[in-house]
Amino acid sequence: MKRLILPIAVLVAMFATNANAQSSRIFAITGETQGNVNWNAVREINSVNGAVKTTLYSPTAKQTISYQSYKNRNVSPTAEPAVSAIAAAAYDAKNNRLYYTNMRGTTLNYVDLNEDNLTVVSNDDAIFNTGDKFKSEASIITRMTFGADGAGYALTNDGEHLVKFTTESHAVISDLGRLIDGANNGTNSIHNTLTSWGGDMVGDAFGNLYVITMHSAVYKVNTQTLVADYVGSIKGLPNEFTTNGAAVNEDGDLVVSSAIYTASYFKVDIASLQVLGAVKTSTGVYNASDLASANLLYQSKVAAISSNTASDRVSVFPNPAVGKNFQVKIAGTSSNKYVLEVTDARGKVILQNTTNNNQTLKVNLPKGTASGIYYIKVSNEAKKAVYTDKLIVD
Repeated sequence: MKRLILPIAVLVAMFATNANAQSSRIFAITGETQGNVNWNAVREINSVNGAVKTTLYSPTAKQTISYQSYKNRNVSPTAEPAVSAIAAAAYDAKNNRLYYTNMRGTTLNYVDLNEDNLTVVSNDDAIFNTGDKFKSEASIITRMTFGADGAGYALTNDGEHLVKFTTESHAVISDLGRLIDGANNGTNSIHNTLTSWGGDMVGDAFGNLYVITMHSAVYKVNTQTLVADYVGSIKGLPNEFTTNGAAVNEDGDLVVSSAIYTASYFKVDIASLQVLGAVKTSTGVYNASDLASANLLYQSKVAAISSNTASDRVSVFPNPAVGKNFQVKIAGTSSNKYVLEVTDARGKVILQNTTNNNQTLKVNLPKGTASGIYYIKVSNEAKKAVYTDKLIVD
C-alpha cells in the first residue's frame, strides 16, 4: 500500500512549533523512594543532572485527583498511577500532556499538565487492549513515545503490536501490527524474549522510532514499513545497568535510566551508541522504569539543513527514489567534475560517486538500503556544496 510521506522540513517545523517551549522537560516514572520498584510516582527531572524538579504524583501525598474520560464523564479511578506499575509513558509537548498506560491495564491515559490539580483522562478504546496482560508479559506495553508526525506510539514487549494514537478530542487509536526484523539483523531479533523485551522508545526527526531494549540493544523502526533494523548495542554502561527508560535531551543526546541502578542516568551518543557521561547528583538518582521527553533524535541536525542549497542546474529525480534508484543531472555549470554523496540519518556515507558537467548519472543505492530519509549532496571541484537536499527512499 502506498503511504504518504510528509517532507522532512514540514515534520521538523511541526515538532519545533509544538515542543520548543517544553524542550528541556524530562519526566521519570519512579518509586516512592530511591530504590523502590513499585513505579507509582511521577516526577519531572533535570535533564543535566537528573535531580527532581517537581513531583507530579506520589502515593503518600494525598492529592486530590480528578478522573475523566474522553467524553468528560467521571470514571472509576483505574487510571490512577498508584493502582499498578507504569512502564510506558510519553510526553506530548503540543498539548502539555504526559501519556501513560499501566502495565496490567487496558486504557490509554494522560495527565493534563495544564491543570493546577492532578487531572487524569482515560481512553478505553478496545484497540489499545493488546491481550491478557495478567497471563503473559508478552502483551504488556513497555515502550511509548511521540514521533515526528505528532502521533504517539506504543509497543508491546513481544513486538507484535505497534499501536499509534492521536491526541485530538476524538482520538484515533490504530494497531499498526507486528514489527518485521530487518534483512540484515542476523540473529538479532526485535521479538527475542531474552534480548529485546522491555526498555523504552524515542523518536527521531526523520519519522523513525528507536527501540532501546532492557539489555541495551537498539533497533530503528520505520513506521511506514514496520521494519525494525538492528543498529547495535549501547557501549560503556555498567554491567549491572538495565536500560528501562529512554528520553532525548535538548542537545539531542539519548538519556537512559535503569529500574535497578540508582547511581546515575547516562547520556548516549546515538550515532556511535557510546556512553558520553553520567547524569547524576551527589546522592545519585531515582531508579526509573520509564523516561519521557519532547525532543527528537537528530532534530538539530535536520533543522540546520532544512534550508537546502538549491540549484536550477542540478536535478535529482525521481524523489522519492523508486526501487532505490534515481538520477542526478548537472547542466550548464563552470566546474567539470562533481562528487555526489548520499548519507544516512546517522551521517554515515552510504554512497559516493563522481559525475561530469552536462551528464546524467544513474545511481543505484547499495543492496540492503532501508526505506527512509537520506541526505544528498553535490560538491564541485573546489569541494563546495552546490546542492543539498533530502532524498526519500521508498
